[in-house]
Amino acid sequence: MTVPAADPPHVSRRRQLIGSVITVLVLAGAGALVRTGIPHTAQPNGVYVCVTDDSQTEEEQATAVALCDREALDESSRKPLPSPAGTDQDAATRVWRALLDAICTPGGGDLICRAPRPATEADVDMVRRVLHDQGFPDAIVRLARPDDPAPAGAVMYAAALPGGACIATYAEMGEGPRRAEITGPLLDGGCLAP
Repeated sequence: MTVPAADPPHVSRRRQLIGSVITVLVLAGAGALVRTGIPHTAQPNGVYVCVTDDSQTEEEQATAVALCDREALDESSRKPLPSPAGTDQDAATRVWRALLDAICTPGGGDLICRAPRPATEADVDMVRRVLHDQGFPDAIVRLARPDDPAPAGAVMYAAALPGGACIATYAEMGEGPRRAEITGPLLDGGCLAP
């Protein structure tokens, strides 16, 4: 006697939808974890995802999420990037490289970016000089404030690019500069509140 083969179990639409949502979230999270030290151009009107690491303490996770929240708020308070002609990735890369050298190998000496420390007014002056030397004499450079998209103890800096875009980011002493992001200007037209 022949026994009819059973149909494979039916996968409900609900399970397919849940599986798809989980896949998208995992892929988005994996993409957010990829952070390198090389400059990149900020994406206008993008999604901002904050990801923590299980190896971090609760305090470190809270600090990371608070920083991420401030970065997202800053990005949402900016105009969209102007046309590609208004962005100058070469300038952003040049600034990043010059600050990396000035902070991590001052005077061409040994690498010292192994011991993070809070920035001082002397560090602000050094960052200002580097930006001036890179062709940005009117850059805004100051110690990071609690509401800035930067960690405590960092130096915030911003410079206007031809065409209306901005380089706006921060540098940590003993760590180096964060990737030099090209962003749109703030809603008031500036690159950073003085």
